[in-house]
Amino acid sequence: MNEIDYRPKPWTPKEILTIWVDQASGRGVTQGGAPVRPVIGDRRKNPNLTDLLDTAASYGANRIMLTGKRPEPQPGIRHWLYVQTPRWKPGSHWISDPPTGRFQHESTGFKIEVRTAEEWFDDAPLSPAQAREAWDTVAAIIRSADERARLFNSPAATGTNLWALSLPKTINPVPVDPDIASEIHATSGQHHYDHLVAGANFSRHEDCIPLIDPKQQKKINAFAYVDGRFMYAGVGRELGIGPAKRLNRAAAYELLEQDPYARARFHVRFTVPENWNHVGLLAVKHQSVAEGWYYPNRPDATADTWADGSEIHVARAFGWQIDPLEAIVFTKARPLDTFTDRMTRARAKVAENRELHPLIRQAVMAALRSIVLHSIGAFAAGGRDETRVAENLFDIPAEFQSAAVRQGKLWIFNVPSNPNSRTSSFYHPELAAQVWGRARARVLHGPSALGNGTSGALRLDPSTLIGIQGDAVFTTALPAWSLPVNSGGGDDGKTGRLRLQGYARGTFQTPETLKQRAALKTRAERAGLSEALADGEVA
Repeated sequence: MNEIDYRPKPWTPKEILTIWVDQASGRGVTQGGAPVRPVIGDRRKNPNLTDLLDTAASYGANRIMLTGKRPEPQPGIRHWLYVQTPRWKPGSHWISDPPTGRFQHESTGFKIEVRTAEEWFDDAPLSPAQAREAWDTVAAIIRSADERARLFNSPAATGTNLWALSLPKTINPVPVDPDIASEIHATSGQHHYDHLVAGANFSRHEDCIPLIDPKQQKKINAFAYVDGRFMYAGVGRELGIGPAKRLNRAAAYELLEQDPYARARFHVRFTVPENWNHVGLLAVKHQSVAEGWYYPNRPDATADTWADGSEIHVARAFGWQIDPLEAIVFTKARPLDTFTDRMTRARAKVAENRELHPLIRQAVMAALRSIVLHSIGAFAAGGRDETRVAENLFDIPAEFQSAAVRQGKLWIFNVPSNPNSRTSSFYHPELAAQVWGRARARVLHGPSALGNGTSGALRLDPSTLIGIQGDAVFTTALPAWSLPVNSGGGDDGKTGRLRLQGYARGTFQTPETLKQRAALKTRAERAGLSEALADGEVA
């Protein structure tokens, strides 16, 4: 009997005529570099969304890429895509980050997508011409990784297609059983988010204890910002695939004891050590789904959760009591190795290319990161719900009318995603969950050039730990392990390393809120590493 081939089928997208325009002025360039001048009606000084659509149509462009500050509304004000667009019928929008608007001309049927350059280049302050140049550079880099590869509409689609092109012929990514996939989807979070300063943004759960009290420590003398270099590419090797096997309590315990590095997820009951005074290690879902996850760190706190084997390994190494209740063990393989290797080499070439303008290099590096980041996320996505717009409630299908919301003169309603055979072939939540779990483990306790277990939040004095955001760590100390090797640190330039991104000295108010923390992060980034390399006081 022949084995079923589960390899996703790559394909080549059609070229899409694009204009790159500043969202405020409407001025920009075509994909060929010719200047774009907006078509503005009704004696307006600046274009509205209808004007931008008319402008794109006049250039025969089916896609608008907006640069400049994203036109996000203030709280309580409708989304910028929720406006009337005379002559243009709204289609299926995506309002979640990043947003996408779809429109069709009522008379000609001409279709246009509205997207943002920020989706690719993060917050790099690019002009339309610079964004086009960065796009062309990324396209050339992706094509050099595989001559069949192209840029798609989104970083996620680009990356998953490149993954399909990169799969070795010897690997057949067998999906896990549907019940296991659903369980992984429901029990696996992504980033570690933890603000460890008491105050408005600290967790309200009784099992969470702040590490810093701003009433006792009103000022700090330094702020260090550390994060992972191309983290998902660094931890995405030798993952497990299907078929997956469920293990009962006894078998889960045996696996944990005999093969602590197995590609597996564990359902555990854990207890925080009685003398614990540090960050929480394992995420637990709030009873209210909207509140997300919390990280218990109160001594003797007990909870049940699912976690990746790498996270369990860290918890056990630091004396947490772990009682495995069940497990899911995967088949060891290398489903992402070629893809992550290609992306790592591409990133290295960009980093070494001094002919690129620094701003273009920053944007291209951000795009490569977005491709990896969103590709991993796409493995766990069953599709994106679509947001649709109607001028009349009775134009909405009956099954969606009760949930429709009035926005000005328009009605907004959501349509659940409808996965097709292509999107289903990329649905591998087991891959995303393993990458996310490994990244969470590494931000706590990971390797550096100084050796295994020499980096991460757990290597810091807990009284200096301000917070964790994904693979970023914020602290009042200067971690020696985050410095470059040539300065005596542990950053040797490899992917997945936690390295110092910015360090500022001075007298600052202890950041009680996320907004205050973000301001210090920006300040540290601007300061760079100069103060750190001159500072002899390292942790």
